[in-house]
Amino acid sequence: MKAIILCAGKGTRLQPLTFNKPKPLLEIKGKTLLENAIFHLRKCGVEEVIVVTGYKHHLFDALEKRLKFKKVVFENYASTNSAASLKCVQEEITKGTFILNGDLFLTNTFQASFETQIKWGVSQFLAQKILHQTPSWGYITDENCKLLDIDTNATSGYGDGIAFFDNAQDLEIIKDSLNQCDDNEYWEACILKSMDKISFYVFGLDSLYTEIDSFKDALISKLITPEEIAKQCADDNEAIRLFSVTNINYKIKFLGEERVIRIPRNHRDAVINTEQEQKITKLLGQNITPQAEFYPSDIKLTTFLQGYKPLTKEELTPFTLEKLICAIQTLHNFKHKDYPSFSKILLSDEIKTYESLAKIPLLSKQEHKAITKIAKEADLKESVLCHRDLQLPNILYNAQDSTIKLIDFEFAGFCSSLWEFGNLAGELDLSKEQIALILKLAPNITYKEILQGKLISSYVWALWSWYYDCIPLGREYLMRLHHTLEELQCS
Repeated sequence: MKAIILCAGKGTRLQPLTFNKPKPLLEIKGKTLLENAIFHLRKCGVEEVIVVTGYKHHLFDALEKRLKFKKVVFENYASTNSAASLKCVQEEITKGTFILNGDLFLTNTFQASFETQIKWGVSQFLAQKILHQTPSWGYITDENCKLLDIDTNATSGYGDGIAFFDNAQDLEIIKDSLNQCDDNEYWEACILKSMDKISFYVFGLDSLYTEIDSFKDALISKLITPEEIAKQCADDNEAIRLFSVTNINYKIKFLGEERVIRIPRNHRDAVINTEQEQKITKLLGQNITPQAEFYPSDIKLTTFLQGYKPLTKEELTPFTLEKLICAIQTLHNFKHKDYPSFSKILLSDEIKTYESLAKIPLLSKQEHKAITKIAKEADLKESVLCHRDLQLPNILYNAQDSTIKLIDFEFAGFCSSLWEFGNLAGELDLSKEQIALILKLAPNITYKEILQGKLISSYVWALWSWYYDCIPLGREYLMRLHHTLEELQCS
C-alpha cells in the first residue's frame, strides 16, 4: 500500500503561523500533522508515502530525510487548488493507495477503523462525522454503504474523509475524471464526475481524525493550547504571557519584530464582534492605538510598543489623568452621526444580552427596574465612539514622553459617553477629586451621570463574569454596583 499526502497549499486560514511554515508542519501533541499521519498510515501497512509540497517546500526536507518519504514539489501551488496538486502525481495512484490532505490529525483509532471497516477491491472513503454544523460534502449511501449521491452543502451525517482506492479498473476512470477537473477545484471533484461509472463506497466513522482547518478547530477539539499556538507562531518558539481577561495574550517575536498575539477564549463570539473591532481599529489609526493585523480564528497581532507599560494606580496623577481624558475625548470626537454605517450599542440591549448569557438574577426587581430606566434614558443621548473597557492594563503609558495609548478595542463601539466615564471611574477606582477633574475637562457630563454609567457598567461586567465563570471578579463588580446604588440614592 502507499499514501499520497497533499501538502502544497499556503494554509491562509492558519495565519499568522503559516507565514513561518506550512500548515502540515503545525505541531499537535509533540508531532507535526504530517509526522502523525505517516506514523498512523505505516501502522496500517503503508510502505510508500508521497508528499506533494509547494509552499515553503524546503521546510519539509528534514522530515523527508528522517521519515523516508518521497517529496514532490508542485511549483504552481499559489494559483491552483488540490486538483492540480494531485494531477502532478497521478501516475503514483495505483491499487491500494490512500489519498488525504496534510491538515488532518489522525487519531489512535485510525488503525482499528482501517482494519475493521476497509473493503478490499473497491474505491472508498473512510468518512468523518460532520461536526459543529459546518457545511461539508455529505455522502448519501444505501444500506450496503454504496455511494448514491453527494450533498455539497451538508451539515449533518458523514462527509469528506480519506480516500482508499483498491480497484485497479477504477483508477483509469478516476484519473481521467481528475484531468477533467479545473485546476482551481478540490481534487474530490473527480468523484462527482465519475460516480456514474464507478461504484464508490463510504464507511462512516467517528473520531477518525480532526481536520485542522483553523486554530478554532484545534482549540475547540482541545488538541492545542493557546500557549502552543503562540510559541509556534513565534520565530524562536518563545512566548511570554501577558495580562488578559477576555482573551489570552502573549508577547512573541514574529518575523523579526516584537509583537503581541491575542488568542481568543472559547465562546468569545457571544459577546464580541471582531469585524467591528477591526473596522474601529482601522478608523483610529496609530496615534491612539498600536498597529494591529487580524487573522482567521479571531487571532490578532499587535505591535509591541517599546517604552510603554500598563498605567498603574501610583502613576494616576492629575497630570496623567488629564492625558488620559484627552485620549478618551479624541475617541469621543468620532460621532455616530458622522459614521452611520456602524451600529449603535444600546445600553438597554447590553443588559438584556448579558442577562440572557449569565442566566442568574443579580438584582432585586426594584434595582433592575431602576437600572433599566437609566440605560434607556442614556440610549437617547448622543452616541460617540467609546472604548468601553478602560481597565488599567488597557491604558499604556510612556513615562519618558508622557504619552498614552489605548489597546484592546474588542468591546468598543458607538454609545453614550455615560458608560465610558462611569466605567473609567469604576475600573480605576477614582476618588471624588479625580472625578471632579473629569467634570472640568469634559463639561458635557454630570457627576450623577458618571455614577449612572458606573452602575450600568458594573452590572454588565458582573454578568460577564458569571458567564465566563470568573466569580471572584464578578463579586468585585457586585460590590461596586451596590456602593454606587447607595451613593445614587443619597445624591
